[in-house]
Amino acid sequence: MSQQLFPVNNGVGQVVANTATTTSQNVFSPQYVIANSLQPRPTEWVPGGRPIYRRLPATSETYQIDFFNIVSPPNTAVRAELENIGYVYVPFTDNSEGPSSIFVSASENREDLIIRGGRIVWQYGGTTVYPALINLDTLQVGPGTYFLAYELIYDDAVEQKIYTMNDFALTGQPLTITSSTDSVVGWRYPAVNAFLNTTSNFWTSEDTYFPSFAQPTESYLQWESELGSAYSNIVLRCPSGFTSTATATLYYISSGGVVNTSYTVSPSLDSTGQYYEFKISSPTFNTGWKVEWSNVNVKIQSITVSGALTLERKPVTPATQASLVLYPENITPTTSTFCPLAKVTVNGSFKAVNIQDIRYVIRRDYVPVSDWLTKFFDENLINLYEQVYDYSTTWMAPPTALRQEYAKLETQNILIV
Repeated sequence: MSQQLFPVNNGVGQVVANTATTTSQNVFSPQYVIANSLQPRPTEWVPGGRPIYRRLPATSETYQIDFFNIVSPPNTAVRAELENIGYVYVPFTDNSEGPSSIFVSASENREDLIIRGGRIVWQYGGTTVYPALINLDTLQVGPGTYFLAYELIYDDAVEQKIYTMNDFALTGQPLTITSSTDSVVGWRYPAVNAFLNTTSNFWTSEDTYFPSFAQPTESYLQWESELGSAYSNIVLRCPSGFTSTATATLYYISSGGVVNTSYTVSPSLDSTGQYYEFKISSPTFNTGWKVEWSNVNVKIQSITVSGALTLERKPVTPATQASLVLYPENITPTTSTFCPLAKVTVNGSFKAVNIQDIRYVIRRDYVPVSDWLTKFFDENLINLYEQVYDYSTTWMAPPTALRQEYAKLETQNILIV
């Protein structure tokens, strides 16, 4: 049984573009590398500790242990305040007002604010922004002092994508499942069994554990989802060896109630066993489906569907955005994360009479990769470092060999003789 998903419409399919264009590699001279401080920096190994935290080694980058742990506990309030700030990143080879730094200035007539492009560093990584121009007259910026900044937004909300599928089991999907047997307390074959896609569980409308008067008088299965899907084929398969003469009818469940689809089928038989198959000629998007049988002698082991399915998926890469904002100084939102740039004082002629630089400048770029070590002060890494650093005395001198293992035994009160 296939469980392959194929993206359609607004799915997540990748478009691969081939090109025959050749690219040339830039080779920097040794003098250029030295002048711009591009020499590789060695990994910062230290005895009794580990090297880089939340980073992988890279040329021309300075390593920082726990980049945003600027303030140590218990000053958690101050630390949280510092974490919710965007920093203007300035490389080591530039100054705070250099060409690669985000910097605010005014035009000659002081009616325009000129914001240079650059890179913002914050707790979710780096965000590149491009040059911008603000005309105070066009925006009708009245007299007063304004807070100019980039508002930083991090979005990893789930997205709805449409996939095509073939013989897809609905196991694990967020469904509301009901059946004609739900009214009987303690029913041994619940309706969810039909969606487990296993050979050992099934749903049945008859349970010999209960007397005949407690058995349900009808037989149906119903499932609903908050996400619409357009099924072109629905197969309800019975357990191996089971046979029934009951016919099955398909309904759609909508806000207006139950809608008859005019699809009624008799059981079919193949080498695996008996099954009911609905071939829908004109699929439409719906959020609820109901299958009703003509009598109560029914067992369903699995349900598979084909057609279009809507699923919620988190984006592969969370979206980070930086929006340029200008707020009056006294009504700046307190719940947003900003990269402050300047406080701008404007007169009644829509001219910037004063620009106060309020940037937070940092010279360390922050590109989180992964927690590539298992934990802080990784025992295995410390042991490995010590073994490599002092291999001869650790492994080649009998008096000190395996000292880490001896130390572990002693911590457990095991005497080494």
